[in-house]
Amino acid sequence: MLSIIICSRDAVALAAVSENVALTIGIPYEVIGIDNSEGKYGICEAYNIGAAQAQYELLCFMHEDIRFHTLNWGKVVATILNDPTVGVLGVTGGCYQVAAPAAWWGCGLELCRENVLNVFPDGHKEMDLRNPEEVSLADVAVVDGLWMCSRRETWQQYPFDSRTFTDFHFYDVDYCTEIYRHGLRVCVTFELLIEHHSRGSVNTSWLHNALKYEDKREGQLPFGPAKVSAVRSHQLEIVALQEFIGRLLRAEFPRSLSFSYLLRCFKLAPLNRDTLWLFKQWLRGAISGNEKKTVISA
Repeated sequence: MLSIIICSRDAVALAAVSENVALTIGIPYEVIGIDNSEGKYGICEAYNIGAAQAQYELLCFMHEDIRFHTLNWGKVVATILNDPTVGVLGVTGGCYQVAAPAAWWGCGLELCRENVLNVFPDGHKEMDLRNPEEVSLADVAVVDGLWMCSRRETWQQYPFDSRTFTDFHFYDVDYCTEIYRHGLRVCVTFELLIEHHSRGSVNTSWLHNALKYEDKREGQLPFGPAKVSAVRSHQLEIVALQEFIGRLLRAEFPRSLSFSYLLRCFKLAPLNRDTLWLFKQWLRGAISGNEKKTVISA
């Protein structure tokens, strides 16, 4: 009934999560592990390969560093995806995808809907639970790819974009964007609890893929079910752009690129103090001439 697709880098981790699934899922299932221990595939390609092999109508794309705390969670998934209006189901996401190269949390915490237990390298745990409406199912714009489910027919219509996203970032945001813009709902469920052992990394690869996402989705941002005023939308865009500029400067991307985003900020709010501070940092680097020749991938 449920095909679980995992892009696996570690056979031991795959075996451990498979055992956890067997003890908790509560419905017929299969695990399709795509061996990526040698880095042969990007995650989009791996997921498309796995989905093409699936024998069941419900697909679950997930990381191998998660554990399920909820018994019979497969029944929850089956019930929710029985609703033809739901295109993607996750456990953490954002209600508004801003008009900037930003992750799902770029909308700010107040517009995030989350139900995940994060486990850190030192062993301590933190529960991220954001459900102000106190609902069992929340509509969002995009979900985090640590765990997301779709019907097979949905994936067949809108497969992962392995041409644009060749590694491990923004595949989830882009998948949800495509499905949302075609009229299907993207949702977060609060009926099951997942433990996640990684917070991910915002690195140079993430920045490259953020640029690819914004370029691909030009004219389609912002979007989401949240009712956001024009003033608030501009505020969210400015904050997301400022955060992105800071990351570009720290990663020593070409200064012409960070300057183009600075210009966007100035157009939105000419006298914003944080933008002025970023401009000073940009100018300081330009004067010092210490720019690493970061290659912008196509």
